Amino acid sequence: MIRSPQFGAILMRSAELIAIQGQQVFDALAIGLPANRISILLALYTQGPLSSTELAKHIGLSRQLIESRLKGSVKDGFFASQPDARDSRKRVYVITPQAMPEAEKIVAIMQDFEQVYATLWQEIGVDLEQALQAMEKGLAKRSLVHRLYDHSPHLEP
Repeated sequence: MIRSPQFGAILMRSAELIAIQGQQVFDALAIGLPANRISILLALYTQGPLSSTELAKHIGLSRQLIESRLKGSVKDGFFASQPDARDSRKRVYVITPQAMPEAEKIVAIMQDFEQVYATLWQEIGVDLEQALQAMEKGLAKRSLVHRLYDHSPHLEP
């Protein structure tokens, strides 16, 4: 029997729900940074100045997506681009001094969210973050297409 919606659709729907509800938290707490830029903020806050390529690698999103998110926040004055002290040909991003108070507030909120997620994982009976990381590792070892061929050899080209 085929299930509908499929796993991928459920996963995307869940990710969208987290994004929407995360933005609602930010709106309620008068946080100006869009919630979809939190990963960038946390990376810069914990790692220091990073290039868009380094941010993409650290976060696990495409460089193009990171750059599109950075562009709006640079324009808003939350992040700034500056020459890399290690290589003047490169540019790195930093949290601006005027944005640091809000950045620190966001970091504190995200620390609170760690407990929120821990409680949610207990409620649903699985540490979803660990499970998704394990899934990523499994898919990196053996792709979905190979897994499909393992179960349905008649489909192999």
